[in-house]
Amino acid sequence: MRAWIRWVLVALTLWAAPVAAQPVDLSLDDARLLARQAIAAGEFALAAEIARKLIEVNPDDRDAHLFLAVAAPQLGDADAGWEAGAKAWRLSETSAERYEAARVTALAAANGERFTLSTIWLRIALNDTPNEAARTQTLRDARTVARRNPWSTQLTFSIVPSNNINGGADDEEQRINGETDGGTLSEDAVALAGWRTALGVRTQYRFQENSQSRTAIGLQYTANRAHITDDVSVPDEALTSNYAELFLRHDRALENGLITGRLATGTLDYRNYRQSTEDVEFEKYDFVRIGVDRQFPLSDDLTMSLTAQRERLEYSAIGIGRVDRTFLSSTLSYQLDNNDRVSANLSFTNSDGEAESGNFTFDSWTLQASYAWAEPFGPVSLSVNGGLQISDYPKYSVFDAVEGGREDTTVFVGANVGFPEVEYFGFSPGVAITARTADSNISRFERDTFSVGFTLSSVF
Repeated sequence: MRAWIRWVLVALTLWAAPVAAQPVDLSLDDARLLARQAIAAGEFALAAEIARKLIEVNPDDRDAHLFLAVAAPQLGDADAGWEAGAKAWRLSETSAERYEAARVTALAAANGERFTLSTIWLRIALNDTPNEAARTQTLRDARTVARRNPWSTQLTFSIVPSNNINGGADDEEQRINGETDGGTLSEDAVALAGWRTALGVRTQYRFQENSQSRTAIGLQYTANRAHITDDVSVPDEALTSNYAELFLRHDRALENGLITGRLATGTLDYRNYRQSTEDVEFEKYDFVRIGVDRQFPLSDDLTMSLTAQRERLEYSAIGIGRVDRTFLSSTLSYQLDNNDRVSANLSFTNSDGEAESGNFTFDSWTLQASYAWAEPFGPVSLSVNGGLQISDYPKYSVFDAVEGGREDTTVFVGANVGFPEVEYFGFSPGVAITARTADSNISRFERDTFSVGFTLSSVF
């Protein structure tokens, strides 16, 4: 058969030549059939030559580009493969054709170890999967490629309407320990309704990996923007913030679990609104953070996670200066017989401000629990959570030192609703519902907050 295919290839060469030649009785469909047979027989060099001759005759021959996308990576030319596949995708006219071309292009890119490019094409393929089996297979392939890729990038987006986007007080009257001092809070210190939007990107490069450990370096950036719907003089810009972090992470497998070390440095900038002058001032703090996580099984169904973290913050604002914080956390997670998961977490934060920044000195305890259903309810996945937080600020001042300091008690509940059957290019929507109420001996920190956030996150 191979000799016969070569004979036809010679005929194709004469047929495609720009000079006059004896007509060859060979149709384009016959040539495409030969290319398919060559690929099936493992004759990738022949298939690539036939595909290129077909493209010379018609640069918009979708099938020819698809043949080249399959054959070229097998000949060591993965770039030519994914470029031909991308061309075939652009020439595709139906959903099934686009799915086929996207899959072939992703495979060609993966063969050339262009894993990020392969992931993009698998996302494109997900948008045209013909059935559930094809979707499941494409998701499985995407996760396999993601594990092989030393680069890992996640994008997140949320838009959250809330009755209190600035963490303001319930009313403008200022009270301390139940007594009214005659003062009123500024507009930006009272709860403002509106929308808060966050766009985040996290990318990391895994530069070391073996059977026992892996090490990665990465960047994280989050931009927060707000739109105030209340009729106030406070501009939207006053609620702007940006977070940037450079981090190093090392994971190591132990006999009974995993230990992770983390080192990070970065900055968070925010705005300070002065109502008297209606000026919005730029403020920021820089931070250095080091932490360690330890995860280990207590039984087949019960897992414990421990976290210890230390960070130093340097504020640009006058009167704050340096703040040192310690964070400790313990989590128990239990998987039920039906694969539902229930978790409980206890965490402690100690913050130590300099002498002139006593308002940043506090201890805070948080107890929370969550329950996640393994199986969706129809098209909806669901998890719920709730908890209690108690914070004590022994050196708090409002103009003068507050007798007994500041004490806050916050109760919160929430639910995360997902739509696993709804996705676009590998991203799935979700809804995060949060309600919290905070009591304090200082009215500025008494607040009721309710928000419904719409999120978009990757399914792999």
